[in-house]
Amino acid sequence: MTSPTNATSHDGRVMIRLEELTKKFPGQKQNAVDSLTLDIPEGDIVVLVGPSGCGKTTTMKMMNRIIEPSSGRIILDGEDVTSSDPDQLRRRIGYVIQQIGLFPHQSIGENVGTVPKLLGWDSKRISTRVDELLEMVNMEPSQFRNRYPKQLSGGQKQRVGVARALGADPDVMLMDEPFGAIDPITRDRLQNEFLRLQSEVRKTIVFVTHDIDEAIKMGDRIAILQDGSHIAQYDTPEQILTAPANDFVADFIGKGASLKRLNLSRVADIGLKQLPTVQLGTDREGVMAALRQTELSAVLVLDGEGRPLRWVGAEDLQRGGGRPLDELGLAPEAAVEARATLSDALNELITARYSITIVVDSRGVYQGVVDIDQINDAIRTMRSTAVAKARESLTDDSMAEQGRLP
Repeated sequence: MTSPTNATSHDGRVMIRLEELTKKFPGQKQNAVDSLTLDIPEGDIVVLVGPSGCGKTTTMKMMNRIIEPSSGRIILDGEDVTSSDPDQLRRRIGYVIQQIGLFPHQSIGENVGTVPKLLGWDSKRISTRVDELLEMVNMEPSQFRNRYPKQLSGGQKQRVGVARALGADPDVMLMDEPFGAIDPITRDRLQNEFLRLQSEVRKTIVFVTHDIDEAIKMGDRIAILQDGSHIAQYDTPEQILTAPANDFVADFIGKGASLKRLNLSRVADIGLKQLPTVQLGTDREGVMAALRQTELSAVLVLDGEGRPLRWVGAEDLQRGGGRPLDELGLAPEAAVEARATLSDALNELITARYSITIVVDSRGVYQGVVDIDQINDAIRTMRSTAVAKARESLTDDSMAEQGRLP
């Protein structure tokens, strides 16, 4: 099992090392952060999670010296930055907060270009970078560059906040409950979009949340903190769900660990089922032939680009009076992309008319479906795999204690 405080990336590099980091605020008897030692691997998302007042946000703010530590050291990429110029340090670290903090009097382009401008980049280079970042967060530059924050939705503002944090291509990003103030549907979409982005840019990210489900979904590693930022467990989501280190961790995770595991697996990780489909323009006989081959009472109609268009059943054909397929049946209401989690797929499936979730690619093109049997199989597989890993870890630990392992 992973050490309580130490972890390394796949290539063995630690990007951030906190050594005996301590913060005591004037007038407080207890340290807000008490001698925290923690290694954060390069290229990973490390989530700090714990109850309110445990010191997780204070810990994060000490990493870029918004809050100055009372004692201890902050090592960034091998360099002790505990006493370096805090303004220079912050320009090396992207920062995203729940309230976003966009400058209301500046355009979106000016907001995104804030740090490059502070670093003295020329205007052409800044403009190119702004467009690149807006495209990266799926906001068309020509449409959004010259707008102002008040003209954006909450989700759009949060995307701009992420783009601004990536402005100077920092190696490290700090994210303080970045999706906490957004409605649940938008939040899920932004989480998925951010994970897609992270798979491309591979930044070292420290992510603060109070939500264990979000921690499990977003984190490569999770540090569950008690008062004073004392680490109750620092491990992978799988290990935390399977082998809680103590009663505090088990209570914090709560019930439903099997369902929480659905946030660990993505739709792309399982084999999709294929159902008979028909193209828009298929005649009545062709639709009836497809209906005879499916276990459902309707067949999925795809448009000319292969995107789901309608569910059409035999009764729809009878009542249709020769109308085209895109005017019959029902619109397909439950669809996710392959990068969505199985939890996302389950949420859609529960309310879907035909108890399946349609899977599409980034262009909306049909890929297959997920049903409840596949999700149950995935839960059983994850549970058995995690138990086997936990047993293997315990065996290794026992042998090491007996001196049989180096």
